Amino acid sequence: MTDAGTPATPPVPESLLALALRSVSEGSLITDARGDTIYANDAFTAITGYNPAEVLGRNCRFLQGEGTSPSELQRMREALRDQQAYQGTILNYRKDGSPFWNRLTITPLKDERGILTHYVSVQRDVTDIVEERDRASHDASHDQLTGLPNREGLRRHLRAELAEAAEDGTTVAVAMIDLDDFKLVNDDYGHASGDLVLVEFAKRMRELLRRGDYIARLGGDEFVLVFSDLSATTALDDLQRILAGVHTAVEVPIEVEGRAMVNVGMSLGVALFPKDASTSRDLLRLADAALYRAKESPSSAHWWEAAGPQDIPVAAEALPGDLVMYMQPIVDLHSGRVRQVEALARLQRTDGEIESPDRFLPTFSRGQLLQVFREGLDQALDWASQWEREGIVLNVSVNIPPELLTTPDSAVWVRDALQRHRMEPHRLGLELLETQEIDLAASDQAVSELVQLGVKIHLDDLSSGFSTLKRITELPFDVIKIDRRFFDQVHSRPLQVLTLFAAITKLGEDFGYGVVVEGIEDMERLEVSAVLGAGSGQGYLFAPPMAPEHVRDWVRGFDSPYREGVLTTALGALAFHWTHTSGNGPEHPPLADCPLTAFLAGSEEELLHRAVHAGDPTAGQELTDALLERVVDA
Repeated sequence: MTDAGTPATPPVPESLLALALRSVSEGSLITDARGDTIYANDAFTAITGYNPAEVLGRNCRFLQGEGTSPSELQRMREALRDQQAYQGTILNYRKDGSPFWNRLTITPLKDERGILTHYVSVQRDVTDIVEERDRASHDASHDQLTGLPNREGLRRHLRAELAEAAEDGTTVAVAMIDLDDFKLVNDDYGHASGDLVLVEFAKRMRELLRRGDYIARLGGDEFVLVFSDLSATTALDDLQRILAGVHTAVEVPIEVEGRAMVNVGMSLGVALFPKDASTSRDLLRLADAALYRAKESPSSAHWWEAAGPQDIPVAAEALPGDLVMYMQPIVDLHSGRVRQVEALARLQRTDGEIESPDRFLPTFSRGQLLQVFREGLDQALDWASQWEREGIVLNVSVNIPPELLTTPDSAVWVRDALQRHRMEPHRLGLELLETQEIDLAASDQAVSELVQLGVKIHLDDLSSGFSTLKRITELPFDVIKIDRRFFDQVHSRPLQVLTLFAAITKLGEDFGYGVVVEGIEDMERLEVSAVLGAGSGQGYLFAPPMAPEHVRDWVRGFDSPYREGVLTTALGALAFHWTHTSGNGPEHPPLADCPLTAFLAGSEEELLHRAVHAGDPTAGQELTDALLERVVDA
């Protein structure tokens, strides 16, 4: 008995412990204090191919080989030297020479005096896990069509190359490539043929580039080249020779569909580090500006341009990370078509973390906010151009900081960006938050110039501020967007919310504005928005903001969950009934055609609905009350 009066636990026989150790599915070794093996279980043999007789007396370092990072091996050696436990993943080799990733745990055993006597190690084959992780990492940084690195891969590469060049005093050239007449290939032969051209072009480029050169695909027919270890004094002369070789990639026609030979050209703009800019962001922007000038050249022989003083933008404040624009589709609620996306700023930190704007924008200075707009606008227009070349025409909207409306030449920035990306002005929307205070006198000129360009002005987050009507009458908006918070009280005050919602959509109709509903996250909000007359909507029910490279496939596979004339929620039914009985909308359609007929079939309210259609003067209010009860109780 123990002191507490409970029966003592009987000791486990050593024979049972030995049997258990032999039977576990993970490899196990026991070594002496020197590290020489004195025991290996059956699972160790199954994993490595070595039987116990082949490992007894040997240090298990013989399993190691190339492939494990030196820093991980050093960490293990330091733990063993200090007689501490170790856990990590290392690359080991089986008896047949095949590699496997080993999740290794080593535990030191000490006697009652604290003196090390043995080590016990457990090996687990995690090759499948490591390879799946590596595949996921590769996919995240590579283009699925061509196998080339994508924007993320380029970002990582440029960060490392620029740091090394700054330390070594060498020059790095960053070149933007655009294929000429690629859109004609898609138009004449189809997008599958266009994809074949991109794959063949990528293959040729890989064969032409020198050891150490780098190529990435940004999307569409846009590629980036990075040339490292150039001499500052001879960089442009070296590039003349290098790019002459690069151009041969398009000097031979490309076969598509097994018969047709198509010709594409190439335009290129290049910027140098550190001569032209010191950050990857600015280098890409300058290279893109030089590319634009190259495409404008009337001579096909003059196919590339180096960045010059005319390409250097107004000095901008550095951002604490890389700006990336995520895209959220805006869906036509009635046709289900996707005609537009909203570009939403995200900040990618050096560790890869993606930050949402509510975390970083409030901390930004005026200069940084302007930088976000200019760079975000460039990215948004660039992607819209790429999607168009791939056969998908999407308008794009970008949030505009109020500081821009009091900045000289703001309209010039927008005009130049539109021209650079060959985008018709009416396809760009600039979204102004309704909560932002605007100095109307100072901004009148800027707004007038933007309107003259032909861009669309959107009033964003309608209802979240107090000066809505004044704004609508004083600024020439094309679109008003109903804020997601509009629905916050829809279950506690449904009729008030529906009344105000209907008034806003009617206001938009009377003023000739488009109405977009934000925050459509469920079928209730979708049905209310469609029934009460909103034209378009966006929200997580359709899609969350997504990386731009995913937009094309999403659009092609999208099917709206809303069907005109079909109701599936009590709130949607209430909105429909209220619209047709409030005196502000049309009368109910015939009973057989009324969406409420199917929705209420078999319910207690079915007879009330039939009475409404029969002209019963009290049935309308009774049905409203019944539907209200359903909504409030939901």
